[in-house]
Amino acid sequence: MAATNETVNQQRRRHPGPALAGFLSLAALASLVFVPVFGPFIAMVAALPLVHLVAEGRPSILGWGWVAVALAGAALVWGGVTLAAALLAYLLLAVLPAVSIEAWVRRPWTTGRWAAGISGVALVALSLFLIAVFHPAAPADEIARRLQEALDETLKAMGGLGGGLGAGDLLAQGVQLTAYLAPALGASYVLSAALWMRPRLPLLGLPRGEEPYAFYSSEEWLPAAFAVGGLGWVFATGMTKWLATNLFVTVLGLYFLHGLAIIHFYLGRRLGSNRWVRLAVALFALQIPVALALSALGLTDAFVRLRRGEAYNGGSEA
Repeated sequence: MAATNETVNQQRRRHPGPALAGFLSLAALASLVFVPVFGPFIAMVAALPLVHLVAEGRPSILGWGWVAVALAGAALVWGGVTLAAALLAYLLLAVLPAVSIEAWVRRPWTTGRWAAGISGVALVALSLFLIAVFHPAAPADEIARRLQEALDETLKAMGGLGGGLGAGDLLAQGVQLTAYLAPALGASYVLSAALWMRPRLPLLGLPRGEEPYAFYSSEEWLPAAFAVGGLGWVFATGMTKWLATNLFVTVLGLYFLHGLAIIHFYLGRRLGSNRWVRLAVALFALQIPVALALSALGLTDAFVRLRRGEAYNGGSEA
């Protein structure tokens, strides 16, 4: 009977093949451009077909290798920033999560180290790409200018909606902030895609992702990055300040996950049994003052243990 069950499980995990895995991952990524509204959510599953290959014991490069070569060749032959951006997006959203999971299976990393590694790689790649594309101009200034032009065109097409009662100033400030933090926001998006995958790894037969989110802890070396980013944000200028600020915000995001895990630890069953409670907690946590407080909570737990006793009593996996 056990042998029969194992055969059934293997059949359920059977994948059509590496070539199709690569095509499906590329198709999911293409939804960013071709699927309105829902495209960013569909693109977050771009790594899933490649992770299926890993679950079968096959190298993920069999699926993504030919796609990366094709995109790189197209970028070299036809040139243009668009194809280079498509290659980078594929490498970050599809390849990076799959390769990181592949390495995680072979190494005893904590979830916090795995998450920090993905965020760090994505942050460095996006920062270097933006610097290369907009050189010698400052990336934040160029991104802000292009976003503002797109916003102005949109508002003009909509008949000037959103221009009254100071809304224009608020939109302009939002554009400036988004442009300045573009690498950190992009890294957070890549990490979100990887974290969506994490609790689903055991369903694919992979020996990772089974740890309850309530016990998530940050990478032990993260305080060093926090200090470097914070000091650079305060004292540096120019490009160095931009890089340090994005590092600082990325680290705060990782500590936000840590702080949210502490809340999950103490709410336990309430979070797991009621979707409205989970939604309320999520919306509340995304408020900027609350998010900063949760980041501070996560940072504190890195030095002083805040999860004690038997408070955790189950709940849904994040």
